[in-house]
Amino acid sequence: MTRALATPIPVIDFRRHRMVLHWQTQDGTWTPSDEAVAIVHGIAMIRGTPPNVCLYALDGRLRLQIGLAQFALAENSPRIRCFADPASLGLRRKFIVESSTSGVLYRLAYWPGRGPDFFRWLAFKAQDPDWRAAAGRRWTEGVPADALRGG
Repeated sequence: MTRALATPIPVIDFRRHRMVLHWQTQDGTWTPSDEAVAIVHGIAMIRGTPPNVCLYALDGRLRLQIGLAQFALAENSPRIRCFADPASLGLRRKFIVESSTSGVLYRLAYWPGRGPDFFRWLAFKAQDPDWRAAAGRRWTEGVPADALRGG
């Protein structure tokens, strides 16, 4: 777990690519940005039902926040997976965040939408320890929103 910041972090919304949010790490909520923001430090998945999910960088390291729970992403931990649920004949997906020492930290079964899938994108990217490290450094400094959208 990581510490919460009192200062909001500018991030982009995964689905509404032109929307910049101020992510509140203390409670896993967000507010829309009323001003144009040149750089962002992460990307959030805002859903109709809680919890909201945000991947952001701080102090050179990526951090995953799901509701109030916060996890620092080290080289290979926590492990993040997303796969088709065989019990639903592959129609539903499962997203799992797990630790080698603590077991399952978060689990979500969901129906994928028509557009890009944030949870699949996150699981795919997080498999690469080099990406975790590079993104942590780059995103801490801040990147243009368009650059972050591309991965």
